[in-house]
Order: sequence, then C-alpha cells, then structure tokens
Amino acid sequence: MPIILTREPPLLVIDSGLRLRVPQAAGGVVLALSIWLAVDNTSFLLLTRVSDNESLQEFNQPSVMEHGAYILILAGGLVFLIGFLGCCGAAMESRALLTMYGLMIVLIFLLEVTGGVLAAVYKAETKEELQNFLKHTLKKYYSTPNQANSVTVAWNALMGELKCCGVNNYTDFQQASMWQANKSADWLLPSACCVLEGDPKRFQPLDSACLTDPNQDNSYYLTGCYGRLMQWLENHINLLMGIGIGVGLTELLAMAFAFCLCSSLSQKIIK
Repeated sequence: MPIILTREPPLLVIDSGLRLRVPQAAGGVVLALSIWLAVDNTSFLLLTRVSDNESLQEFNQPSVMEHGAYILILAGGLVFLIGFLGCCGAAMESRALLTMYGLMIVLIFLLEVTGGVLAAVYKAETKEELQNFLKHTLKKYYSTPNQANSVTVAWNALMGELKCCGVNNYTDFQQASMWQANKSADWLLPSACCVLEGDPKRFQPLDSACLTDPNQDNSYYLTGCYGRLMQWLENHINLLMGIGIGVGLTELLAMAFAFCLCSSLSQKIIK
C-alpha cells in the first residue's frame, strides 16, 4: 500500500492566518453594518424606537445617520482591506500580499507619527486651528434639536459633557445662522448650555428660565468649550499618550510579524 506524504503548513503560517483574520472579520462586520445603515436607515430607526432611551432620539435624524454611515464605511473598508491582504498573504504564503500588508501598516504608522510630531512642533498653530474649526462648525452647521445634524449632535454632546457653552461663551450663538433661524425668538442659548436635570443626555434644563435669562446658577453661559476642551486634553495627556504608544506598539508588532513571515517564506523558497 503506497504511503502518501502530505505537506504540513508551517505553524507560523497557520498562526498568522488566525491572527490576521481577526481585523478582517471586524472590518467586514463594520463595513456590512454601515452599508446597511446608509442604504436602509428606516430599519435602524425602527430598532432604536424599541428602546425607551430618550438620548437616542437626537441620533435618529437622517443626516446624522448618513454621515456616521459614510465614516464607518470608510473605516470598515480600510480595516477590511488591510486584514484581507494579511489574511490572504498568510494563507497563500504570498510574499507580495504580505509585503503590501506590512507596507500599509508602515504607512499608517508613519502618518500617525508625523501627525503627532507636527502637532507638538506647531502647538500654537494647532490650538488656533482647533478654535477656528469649532467656530466654523458652530456658525455654519449648529441648529436646534428638531433640525439636528451630525454637527449639532456632536456640539450638544460636547457642551453637556464638559459643562460649557459655545466656543468662548454664549454670545457665539448669535452668529449660528441655522440655530438663529429655527430657535424660539427669546432664546439666548441652547438647552445644552444649561444646568441639566436628570440624564444629561436628554438636555432638559433644570431651570426653564435658563434659555431666556441665563446666569451662573442655572447655566454655563460664560464658560467656553474651547478652554474646557484644552483643559481636558491637558488633564488626560498621559492617558492619550499611553493609548498612542499602545496603538503604535501594536502596529510595530504587526509589521514585524508580516516581515518575519516574508523572511521565513523567502528562506523556504531558497531551500
């Protein structure tokens, strides 16, 4: 009886296939869900209505879901593509695919390092650009909850979380064209600037007079979000640096893993 010798795949290749399949699966799930959300957001609306959490209502605006879906499609597609290259490269023992995978990780890593270095070197300019960005989004896109878009949702979350109002103070809303066009005539600031009652995500003012007669007891009308945001960043700089270092180390390990596997395959071909 003839003996059939089967070639066992290298342990490194098996392990790499398992490891590299994780980001591919995650990216595929995110990509599929985001495409579903972009194409059929009515089904998502029905799902959110099952919950009695009032904080979800602001996210039910079509423009908010559409913008979020496009961002997730881009992120999910990128993660899926990178994971696909790594997974196929490991499974097929393809040096070309593994090299492409490694180079894409290198590119992402270099972009992150470059961004961090530029932000540190041009710290003053970065702060100024951040302030200008906040002013631009508030002036052009901020609106009332019934006309909420993704910018309005983000601004309300920022003001509610950091207990602040506008970029510098409540007078910034005088230039918010969309909010001015849709608000009640006597409102001086949005409800997110007020001291809130109960769940802060509901944006229900503790004192209803806050909207028309704000003071330091019922609102944060003189506290700008730019200053609070910079203070938050300074207070959490160690945490942010730790997260950045952790992400960088993970990417370095992925690079090393891909190029070591390429080297192993090269030696195998030579033999």
